[in-house]
Amino acid sequence: MLQRIPFLHAFQQQRPQPEINLDEILAGVKSFFNRIGGRLGGGGIGLVILLIIGAIAVIWLATGLYRVPAGSQGVVRLFGDFNTLEGPGLHWRFPSPITSLVKVNTEEIRTDRIGFRINPDVPGSSVRALDEALMLTTDNSIVEAQMVVQYRIGNPRDFVFNVANPEQVLHTAAEVALRSIVGRTDLQSVITVGRATVEQDTRVFLERLLEDYRTGISLTDLKLQTVDPPDQVKDAFQEVTRALEDETRLQNEAEAYKADQIPRAQGQVQVTVRAAAAFHTQQVERATGEGNRFLSLLAEYREAPQVTRERLYLETLEDVLSTVNKTLIDPQVNILPLLELSELLNQGP
Repeated sequence: MLQRIPFLHAFQQQRPQPEINLDEILAGVKSFFNRIGGRLGGGGIGLVILLIIGAIAVIWLATGLYRVPAGSQGVVRLFGDFNTLEGPGLHWRFPSPITSLVKVNTEEIRTDRIGFRINPDVPGSSVRALDEALMLTTDNSIVEAQMVVQYRIGNPRDFVFNVANPEQVLHTAAEVALRSIVGRTDLQSVITVGRATVEQDTRVFLERLLEDYRTGISLTDLKLQTVDPPDQVKDAFQEVTRALEDETRLQNEAEAYKADQIPRAQGQVQVTVRAAAAFHTQQVERATGEGNRFLSLLAEYREAPQVTRERLYLETLEDVLSTVNKTLIDPQVNILPLLELSELLNQGP
């Protein structure tokens, strides 16, 4: 056993794998066959044996050819240990049992389900897995939670070498993550407003577990499907949920009404304030004008009191008489044919 370790170490030091010199290999095979043929005396039996051995060797070497499809990577093992990672295309490796190959699809989006399974007998339906779905919340209530995890292979080497069954590890880790987060949350939050938080925290918890286990798996999406109380009390909890939804709806409507009325009232206040400011400015300017007018009249009155008094009297009469019906009578003219008595009677005293 101790003699094999340097041999394996020598193969491990050859990474990445050097190019194969086929001419040297064929020359060595030819020399080997010549030695065997010389020992057998060059007879027909010896030639047949050489041909059979040569055909077997060619077939064995040909089994080292392999093709990695698009979207995949090939993990090559050398005596069970990691040797190299090959991309899509045609490649050659040492045939088995020296090396082995594992092809890993790194672009396929895979799906794992927690708490339920797809029913193969009825397309589009599912079967509940209550042993996974039932879990306790922080207030010691039982809740049934179902979750879908979508993932792909991010590191083929870790996926092949680090754990025995990485997809089963993912399934178990996802259940552990969901139970841990639900166990820290009360039932009311899990069922109603806290679902998004539970979903996000579960994803962070699961990504940390997968990174610690080095499974080579990368999460692409994680969604909670249903989070319900047990069947025995589901109707009562649904009533509570509907009441909370109505409360949220009414709160939103109240907030919308508030958002509509407050700007409207603020606008009305601004209109009133500006109207008051305009009225204030108008009254001040009018009072100022009246004061200036009075001062100018006072100055004129002091210079010519009689003229100013008569002018003010005439202007006042003009303003008063312009607003009333009046008839001017010439004493030299007979007014009876001109008077409209019917109109005077209709006007009253």
